[in-house]
Order: sequence, then C-alpha cells, then structure tokens
Amino acid sequence: MMYQGFFTLIEREVYRFSRLSRQTIFPPIITTLLFIFIFGFSLGASIRQIEGFSYIMFILPGLASMSVITNAYANTSTSLFMARMDRSIENTLIAPVTYFQMALSLAIGGILRGLVIGLITLLVGIFSVHLKVHDWPLTLLVLTLSSIIFSNLGIISALQAEGWDSIAMFTNFLITPLVYLGGVFYSIQMLPPFWHKVSLINPIFYLVDSLRYSILGTSAVALSLSLGILVFLTIATFAICVWLFKIGYKMVT
Repeated sequence: MMYQGFFTLIEREVYRFSRLSRQTIFPPIITTLLFIFIFGFSLGASIRQIEGFSYIMFILPGLASMSVITNAYANTSTSLFMARMDRSIENTLIAPVTYFQMALSLAIGGILRGLVIGLITLLVGIFSVHLKVHDWPLTLLVLTLSSIIFSNLGIISALQAEGWDSIAMFTNFLITPLVYLGGVFYSIQMLPPFWHKVSLINPIFYLVDSLRYSILGTSAVALSLSLGILVFLTIATFAICVWLFKIGYKMVT
C-alpha cells in the first residue's frame, strides 16, 4: 500500500511535466539550438580552439549542464510551491507514504525532467555538430547527480518561499550567476589567478567540469574531486529535504 502511494506520486510528477511539454521540454531544445548557432557558429568562428576542441564542442557539456540545472530546479520548485498555494499538499501529507517517499517522489520528477532535457541537449549536439561522447556511463552518472542536487534545491526553495518572486530570486540571484561563472562558456584555466581560485569555490564548476570530462575527456581538476563534491551535495541536499518534510516546514498554514 505504501509503495502504491509512492508510485502514484511519481506518476503525478511525470505526468505534470510531460503534459506541459510545450512549456517544459521544447523551449530548452530551442534555447540550446540558439546557443549552438549563435555562440558556436557565430562567435565560435573567432575563437579557434579551447583545450584542443572547437568552441562549440567545448561549450556543449556546459549547455547540457545548464539545461539540467534549470529544468530539474524548475520542476520541483513549481510543483511543490503550487501544491502549497492550492493546499493540495495537505492531501499528500495524509497519504499513506513516508516523509522519505514524499521527498523522493518530488525529486524523481525533477530528476527525470533534468535527464530528458540533458540527453536531448547532447543529442542535438551529436546530430548538429557531430559531438562524440567520451564516456556514456559517466555522463549519465553526472547528469543524474546534477539533476538530484537541483531537484532537491528546488524543493528547499519551494518550502521557504513566500511567493513566486522568492523562487525567481533564488534563480536570478544565485543559480544563474553561479552557472555563468561556473565555466560553461570558458575554461577557468583562461582566468587570472585570483578569479581562478574564486571559481574553485563555485559548486556548479565541479558539475560542469565533471560533465566536460565525461563527454570530451578533459577537465580542469581531478574527476575524483568533482564526483566527491557532487555526491556530498546530493546526500546533503536530500537529507535536508527529508528533514523539512518530517517537521512539516511551512506545509500547513
């Protein structure tokens, strides 16, 4: 019975983003294509190579990371915040599921959406610029860990938010700056020493760098360090989500 409720919650999350595919799936694909054509074929023509790769090849892992981050976060933050606003969260709280399953079902919705968009972004790169993936299993692992982290952050953001502007502030003033400063469009090896060190305290850099290694086979820091940080953030953020569900943080007014 407990597992039936759990799978029902997962089905609801998947149905929500798949039913709204024109808002959730197609816009990121169009955005990625625009990045490829503008930054790859236009600006990229004036940048010969970065670390032995053409500019468009170099930024494609970063574009995939960016798509995963924004979509995983958007899925859980909007789903949970809407449930708080229309008070449907109260139905979930009395359902025969554990706090762990409540948090996990929401996270799975974000993970699946992030994975779908990340893989589609890579497929666009494969068919448009003949991108060759260095290590598929590692790529799937990094995409999954990235999706989990930002799905969890979406849950945390939705629970602390008092309005839609709070969720937008988290995106505009924290995630977006960290993404653009995380080496999506450049190598941190090109930065002055001070900004190179500053980049190393940005957690999104390790996400981008590990995905770049899995796709291109090159990275700025050791893969073990990047994966270690991603695993730590995955466990820590999910533990916070389960704890917030357990104490009922801002769920019932």
